[in-house]
Amino acid sequence: MNNLINFDYDWINNNTSHHKYLISTINKFLDQIITNKIDLLDIGCGNGYLTKVISPKFNNTLGVDLSSEGINQAKKHQNEKLKFRNIDLDKLIEEEQKFDFITCFEVIEHQYLPDTFLNKINKLLNNNGYLLLSTPYHGYFKNLAISLLNKHDWHFNPLWRHGHIKFFSIKTFKKTLSDANFEVIKYSFSGRFYPFSCSMIFLCNHKI
Repeated sequence: MNNLINFDYDWINNNTSHHKYLISTINKFLDQIITNKIDLLDIGCGNGYLTKVISPKFNNTLGVDLSSEGINQAKKHQNEKLKFRNIDLDKLIEEEQKFDFITCFEVIEHQYLPDTFLNKINKLLNNNGYLLLSTPYHGYFKNLAISLLNKHDWHFNPLWRHGHIKFFSIKTFKKTLSDANFEVIKYSFSGRFYPFSCSMIFLCNHKI
């Protein structure tokens, strides 16, 4: 089955307010690594906005997404060092593509099989490469607040097409990454304040 068929988000009206707080945290991670001579793959780039913002820190950047509408909008940001493709990870693996740095922001929580998703990323990452990814944060106090404020239908919205289906705590996300042969270098929180943070961001590389 072709994964690209009928897989789309509403990228015209989609709320991307999370970009504002993520960008600040992402830049703090990237500023600690020399990235200007290496190539970036951004998985699940959507409309390309966040990819465009971080791309000047890299030599060349490729953003990929399953959403054809997202990529159509992303291509408005293209230049000689920034490209976008409507393609799945299996195809990139078939093409024997390799990258020194891979980013994946607010994507893994949409995956039915996060371990399979991470194993594919592993195949695209060079041995000494980095993986920087984010996902919404879940912990006791945040989940309690969601319950007390009666926000379950909003936060765990089953009516959101292609919405969140995995909800990670620090512990479960570390375990997921470890099982996929990734070693966590450091992690941080983004949006609001801990323990009510919107997201958590992990910097990883291959286990030695």
